[in-house]
Amino acid sequence: MVLPERVDGDGGRLREEFNQAVRRPEEFGGLPEVARLLDRLAAGERRPSGQVWIPDTNARLAPSALLRGSFPDSDTYVIASQYGEDAHRRGWLRLDRSLTPAEHAAVVDRAVTWTESDRSLPDVLAEFGPPSVTFGPPDPHRPKTLSYATDDPAAPVVAFHLGSARTDPDPDDRTPPDAVLLAVRVRDEFLGGWELTPTGVDRFHQRPERASE
Repeated sequence: MVLPERVDGDGGRLREEFNQAVRRPEEFGGLPEVARLLDRLAAGERRPSGQVWIPDTNARLAPSALLRGSFPDSDTYVIASQYGEDAHRRGWLRLDRSLTPAEHAAVVDRAVTWTESDRSLPDVLAEFGPPSVTFGPPDPHRPKTLSYATDDPAAPVVAFHLGSARTDPDPDDRTPPDAVLLAVRVRDEFLGGWELTPTGVDRFHQRPERASE
C-alpha cells in the first residue's frame, strides 16, 4: 500500500466519500479506492512524530485471510467490512445504527453459537435487528456483510458474512432466494472468533484449489 500523495484539507468530505465507497465498493472504484481513501484520511491525521497510519487489514495474516478466498461471491464485502472496522477504530465510520451496550453484549455473547445452524438474511435481521453498517448492495439475494457495533471504537465489531444461495432455479419463481449466512466474525482469531455455518463449511471444503487436488 503506497503512502498518500497529499494531506486532504476537507476531512468531512473525505470521510463521507469513504463511507459511501466502503458500503458499495463496486460502485465507487472497488476495494483499491476504499484503501486509497483510508490512506488519505490517515494522512490528514499525521501524528506529532510525523508517522502516518496506513491500514493494512487486507494483508495481515489472520483467519480472515484464509477464509476470504473460500467465499468468492462475498469476498469483496468481507474485505470491505474489515476496512470499515479499521475506520471505526479511528472514528471515521458513520454507523447507521449504534447498538446500546446491552444490545451489543447480546450480539457478542450469542453470535457464535447462533451461527452453528444454517441461517438466512431475514433470520439475522429478525434475531439481531438492523445492522450498524451494511457492506454490499441492498438486494436481499446479493452477497453482503452486516456489521454490528457501538459508538465505542474499542468494542468488537460483530460481522455476519452472507453469500448468494446456491439452489436450482425454479422457472415458475422469479424471486431469487435470500442470501445465506456463511460465517460470523467476532474477533479475527481461530478459537472463538469465527464460526462457519454448515453451508459455510460446505463451501470451504468446495474451494477451487481443493477441487483440483
